[in-house]
This record gives sequence, structure tokens and C-alpha cells, in this order.
Amino acid sequence: MIPALIEPARPPILVMGVGNILRQDDGFADAVLQRLEALELPESIELFDAGTSAIDLMDIFNGREKLVVIDAVRGGQPPGTLYRFSPEEVEAQALPMNSLHQVGLIETLRVGELVDCKPKSTVVIGVQPAATGLGIGLTPAVAAAVERAVALVLNEITNA
Repeated sequence: MIPALIEPARPPILVMGVGNILRQDDGFADAVLQRLEALELPESIELFDAGTSAIDLMDIFNGREKLVVIDAVRGGQPPGTLYRFSPEEVEAQALPMNSLHQVGLIETLRVGELVDCKPKSTVVIGVQPAATGLGIGLTPAVAAAVERAVALVLNEITNA
């Protein structure tokens, strides 16, 4: 008899960064994840760098209680402004936000809902970028927002 493969239990909370470190402020999520990795977080939390494609990650979401996405978001405010919203708010066009990767994320969550493969709760923590052209490193306004974003993420995961 061949033993069945059993997947280890996944942490119930996934903090996922979306972005590209080769495009200036689009590397914001990576900076936040690096800061979170330096902290001693409970085993109930998994940090994950998704790069720029959320559509391939539906299996990563499956079975999670909460998904916290970190991304660069164009919301029309000054660079470094932080946003907190749900995909449902964007989908309902209640917010004039435009994540650089929003379509992939929202479409993935919509498909996941159809096949019962999405997190129970999702929130996006975004920053208004100043520059997203080719280049390495965050602009000063966005770099200054990293610690505030870390605090927002910690608030989300401790109140999950």
C-alpha cells in the first residue's frame, strides 16, 4: 500500500507582497516583507513574495482565514499615502483605486470564489507610488511609508 501524501497544515494568515523591485516604488511590498521577516511573528502567519502575478496563486490562498496583500496603488493622493481596502470595495467601484496588479488579484479572488478556493477575508494595504519606471530603490516618500505599512499589517494580523 502506498501511503497518502498529507500536506502540512498551512498557517491561517497569509501576508502576500505583490510587486517588482526593478520598478522603483513597485518594490514597496518587498521592503515591507523584509521588515516583517525581521520580526518574530507567530507560526500562524506566513509571509510570501508573489512577484507580479497573483493569477497563478489561487492554491496559495486556499484554506486561509485571512489574506493581507501589500502593493503599490494609484489612488490619486500624494506619494507615500497608505491605503487600506478590500477587493470588494474596488470591485464595486466604491474606491477610485488602481493597483498596479489589481486586475490579477481581483480576478484570481473572483475565480477562487467560484471554485470555493479563496480566503475568508482579504484586505489590501497599498502605497501611492511616486515612480514606477525602471530603477532599483524606493523614492523617499514611499521609503518613509514602509514602517507605517508594517504597523498596519501587524494590526491586521493581530486582529484577525
